[in-house]
Amino acid sequence: MTAPQHPRTPEEQPPAEPRFVTTRHAEGVTTVVLDRPDHRNSLNYELAAELLDAVIRAVTEPATRVVVLTGAGSAFCAGDDIEAVQQARDGMRDGAPASRLTRDYLYLRICEALITARKPVVAGLNGATVGAGTEMACAADYRLASDKVRIGSGLVQVGYPGNAALLPRVVGPARATELFVTGRLADAHEAERIGLVDRVVPHDTFQKELDSLAAALAAAPTKAIGHFKELRERCWGQPAEFALRLQNEFHHRSHAEIEDGREGLDAFLNKRTPRFTGR
Repeated sequence: MTAPQHPRTPEEQPPAEPRFVTTRHAEGVTTVVLDRPDHRNSLNYELAAELLDAVIRAVTEPATRVVVLTGAGSAFCAGDDIEAVQQARDGMRDGAPASRLTRDYLYLRICEALITARKPVVAGLNGATVGAGTEMACAADYRLASDKVRIGSGLVQVGYPGNAALLPRVVGPARATELFVTGRLADAHEAERIGLVDRVVPHDTFQKELDSLAAALAAAPTKAIGHFKELRERCWGQPAEFALRLQNEFHHRSHAEIEDGREGLDAFLNKRTPRFTGR
């Protein structure tokens, strides 16, 4: 099972020194922080390009066992930077270079990289999560939310369609439609109730809980989690018979490809705690 490749075009290359993204590495966890708090981490071209670069580096780094995506300040990501949207629209009308690559394309590539990552991805939702921010959150495998979170689409407010690719996979088509057409934002506890976030914690302890979750996942059999993610994507929407046969194929291949599987079985039989390595 070959890990996905992430080739980048010249236009996708970020500046040498990131201005709007901060990355931290510690004990198998890479934390990528959207760091444009004065604009509530809304996506302009520069932030999106830097974020794509940071995410690709994180998901392809062998020493990284868990990727955490979170935001600085009061927001996770408030969606697209509306001024940047207007500039892109003007560029499209005028045939300017902006028409070749907008932040929309970049954030789609970010979501693809998170979904196809062969390791667990956690979205740490520290605050407002809207539009593109919601889509990126839905691309993660686990969503931990501060009780100050408000989350939804909001795109209908500016007359744009969107949030139709990943949001329905998380909350179902009917709930996703309701959130889109009303444009309203769910609070953290409603988001937990409808399955849009997995757990809500008090804002004062959010960072501690996020770090604890990431550490626990980094100690897990992360290669097995990566294989599950690939299997999930390949089974999605397929007939049950096909999905079951594919699952059986993965199960048998895992005996040869996942060292942690042998460690887990030995630990179970000998009544000891397994020591997983992510291999």
